[in-house]
Order: sequence, then structure tokens, then C-alpha cells
Amino acid sequence: MKNTLLTLSKDQSGFTLFELLVTLVLSAIVFVGAMQAYSSMTAASYDLHIRIATNVQAQAIIQTIGNELRVLGNGVPFEQPNFQIGETTLSDPLVTEPLLVNQATSSSIQFRLNETGEVALLMADFDPALGLDIQLTDVSGLDVNDPIYINNSVMSGDDGLFATITRVDSLGKVITISPTYVASPGAVFPMGSILEEVPIVTYSYTPDVGISRDSGYGAVLLGNNATLELDYLDHNGNSIPLPLTNDLVVNSLRSIRVTVEMTSDSLLKSGERYMATVSQIFGLRNLNYLY
Repeated sequence: MKNTLLTLSKDQSGFTLFELLVTLVLSAIVFVGAMQAYSSMTAASYDLHIRIATNVQAQAIIQTIGNELRVLGNGVPFEQPNFQIGETTLSDPLVTEPLLVNQATSSSIQFRLNETGEVALLMADFDPALGLDIQLTDVSGLDVNDPIYINNSVMSGDDGLFATITRVDSLGKVITISPTYVASPGAVFPMGSILEEVPIVTYSYTPDVGISRDSGYGAVLLGNNATLELDYLDHNGNSIPLPLTNDLVVNSLRSIRVTVEMTSDSLLKSGERYMATVSQIFGLRNLNYLY
């Protein structure tokens, strides 16, 4: 009986100090390994979030520019035979340019575009040689100094007109245009002709500033840590050398490659900033025609 009690006492005496130390060391090793794995996963997740956010921002800028490049010139009546690009009979042929060729660079582009897509119809015949007042169906959204175009294509005409607004009569739905208008020689615009506001839209990259957009109401910054590169391409995808000309625009230019490089706002866990590069080619639908 005594031996039995002694045996039970030894079996229930617990861990030795050495066993406890071994257990603590093993637990520490497992804990350190788990913490290192957790830290690596956290760092990887943090870096992945930065990469995704930066790429999304760059892609958003690309799509903003590309959506407008696809429809640049919308509202300019350059399809009118008497108002085409480079028309020599006009007092200022440059107003017919959907894309302002003199301003096209590898980091900046300017083009004319009806941003809203809204149009107004003439409510009375308009002969610019007889007066500068134009009666419209609607003048909402039109302001002094806005650039406007008129065309009589829906009335089977071949003419166009460019002018800036000098007065808006909201009650009478009448606008007055500047006497320095540019129009097809002898152009008359019958009731039902179309009027559109077509401002110049500018996308540009400025070092230490970033990429901005301006349509006449002040520049809007799209990315202060981004750069813009534009490559003008012909129908074979070959680069067209700058500077552009009207002939190159009409006969050769078919698309533009837009490349945006954006640097992340936050640092990666390595202490460096991530740079996303996004590039896409956009076809110019409104320029696919010859003289």
C-alpha cells in the first residue's frame, strides 16, 4: 500500500522545470513564426491595396480622356462642304478644326466638343449679313463669351458658322453674336437650323502639377502625381511626327494612344512609392474622312 501511494505521488508531481522551459521556448518559436507570417500577410495586403488604388486612379484618368477623344469635334459642322477643315474661303479656317493642330503636343491636346450634347433650333431665318440677333427655341445654358456653331444640314444646306455670344436675352430667347463671326460665304440659316455650344477642351500635363482638364471654366486637376503622354497614330498604328497639320489630321490621323503614369500617394512597406502605367488607344470617329 505504501509503495502504491508513493507511485501515485510521483506520477502526479507535474512538469519539471526543464520541461516547462522547453515548452516556453517552443511556444515562443511558434508565436514568433506566426507573428512574422501575420506581418508578411499584412504588409502584402497593404501593398496590394496601394497598387490597386493607384492603378484604378490611372485607369479613371485614361477613361475620362478617352471618352471625349472618341467624340471630339461633336458639334463642329466640319462635315458641311462649305465649312470643312482648312476651308480656304473662310476668314479664319482654324475655327473648323475639331482638333487644334497647333496645340497638339506629346503632353497636351486641345479639341472642340459639345460637352452636354444639347442643341437649340433657330426659330426664325438668320442671315448674319443682315443682323446678329438669333431667335432660338431655348437659351438656357448659354452665356456671354460662349463659343457657338450653327449649321443648316438638317435643312439640306452646306454651310456653317462660328461665333461667340455677346448678349443673352433669356426672356425673349434671343442671343446676339460677335461681329467677328466666321461663316461660309453667303451663308443663310433657315428656321430649324441647329445651334450648339462647343467650347475648347484642354487636357495637359505640367511638371510638379499633374494632369488637368479645362473647358474654359478653370482647370480641374485629375491627378497631381500623374504624367500624360500622347502618341498620334495613323491607320496602320504608326506614330505621326509632330507638329500636326490639317492635312495630317484629315488624311492620316486615326487614333491617339494615351499613356498615364501615376505614382502612389502612400509608401509601400519597402519605403518606396508604387508607379502604375496604363496605356490605351482610342479611335477618332469624327475624323475618318478625306477632303
